[in-house]
Amino acid sequence: MQTKILGSFFAFIFGLMLLSSCAKDTLVNEPSNINPDQPVSFSTQIQPIFTGSCIGCHGGTFAPDLREGKAYADLMSTNCIDTLNPTNSLLYKVMAPGGSMANYCTKDQADLTLVWIQQGAKNN
Repeated sequence: MQTKILGSFFAFIFGLMLLSSCAKDTLVNEPSNINPDQPVSFSTQIQPIFTGSCIGCHGGTFAPDLREGKAYADLMSTNCIDTLNPTNSLLYKVMAPGGSMANYCTKDQADLTLVWIQQGAKNN
């Protein structure tokens, strides 16, 4: 009986050691899949990010209103976009890794938004 308990104990400890050795490697500065030389379209690339990830809260309840047909005007009127210093844009800062909305979008989506801002944040 004691041998079974001791064997179970060692099997449990071995299992814990095996599982605790697993770790998720995260790159701090993952390379982006975004080509900054490709034009970014607000209507076909940026708005779908808002529609898929943001309008649950930013659908007229909380500013900015990111619903289709309203998002561009609201982002511009609330000074969320800074085309002179794109990385200082509030929209990008909240979407970027570590930003308050980073859990609702991917790094590539944040990077795409930054490229759109760098390209002049056109309503295209």
